[in-house]
Amino acid sequence: MQQSPFTLNQPGLVLLIGLAGSALSGVSQAESAVDINLTANIVNNTCQLSIENGGEIYLPTVARDWFYNSDKSDRLSPTDDDAGTPFTIHVDNCYASSTEGATISQLKFSFSPQNGFWSNHNQVFKNDATAGAAENVGIVIFSEKYKTNVLKNDGTSNVIYDLNGSSESYIKDYGFHARYQNVGAVTSGTVVSSVLVNVSYE
Repeated sequence: MQQSPFTLNQPGLVLLIGLAGSALSGVSQAESAVDINLTANIVNNTCQLSIENGGEIYLPTVARDWFYNSDKSDRLSPTDDDAGTPFTIHVDNCYASSTEGATISQLKFSFSPQNGFWSNHNQVFKNDATAGAAENVGIVIFSEKYKTNVLKNDGTSNVIYDLNGSSESYIKDYGFHARYQNVGAVTSGTVVSSVLVNVSYE
C-alpha cells in the first residue's frame, strides 16, 4: 500500500528577528498568517540580528516511511544529529561597550517553543498547525557547530559561542539546521512549528 507523503504548509519552521536592544521585542505576521514573537535580550548592549528568508524555514516533503527503519522502529531520536534543512542567524553591528578596550566574550542563543511543549517531549518543537495537521510529528533544531539539539532534556536552551575575547569575531552567520521528528505513530498532514529565539552576549 502506497503511503501518502507529508505536505508542508509554508512555513515549516518560523523564526523572527529584528533590530534588538535591551529587552526589545519584535512582532511580525508571516505570510501564512502565523503571528511570531521573538524577544532578543542583549545584555547592556545593542545588536542587529537577521534570519534568512524573513525567518521562514521550509522543510522538504517526506513520506511516512522516512521516520522508520525497515523493522518499523523509529529511525531517529531527538538527539540524533541527522541531515536537516540549514538556516543561518546573522549577527552584525554589536558593540561591546563604550568603554575603551571592552570586548564581547560569549554569544548565547536560546530557543523555545512559542506554544509550549508536548508532554514528555522537551527536545521537540511541537506541531502548531491546526487544520490538516500531521499527528505526532514536530521539529528539532541542531547547532551546526556543536552537532547537538538546541534543546536540553528539560526543555531549556543555551547554545554558547566562545568569542575568545575578540570584539569582531561575533560578526558572522551562525549555522543551524532543522528536521522532522516523530513522537509517536505518524499521520500525514501539515507541520508548522513556531519558535522563539533569544540572543544575548556578554
